[in-house]
Amino acid sequence: MKAAYVAVLMGMLSGCATTPSGHWEQAGRTETETQTDFAHCEQVAYLDSQRNMSDEPFKGPILEKNCMQRMGYTYVNNPK
Repeated sequence: MKAAYVAVLMGMLSGCATTPSGHWEQAGRTETETQTDFAHCEQVAYLDSQRNMSDEPFKGPILEKNCMQRMGYTYVNNPK
């Protein structure tokens, strides 16, 4: 039951990610490289949540953010 709840919640969160209010940037990195790095960070966050079976369903985006920052990226808000 818990795994099903996490899967549904992750699906809902990924829907939110399709319309970002910003984007990740790093000098010298292409959009494709950035997408690849972000996919890596998503996988890291997913594996961490599976390994720890955390009761903190919103921890994934924090782990993704930390991963991207460790890789040298900066999150830039889109103009409104």
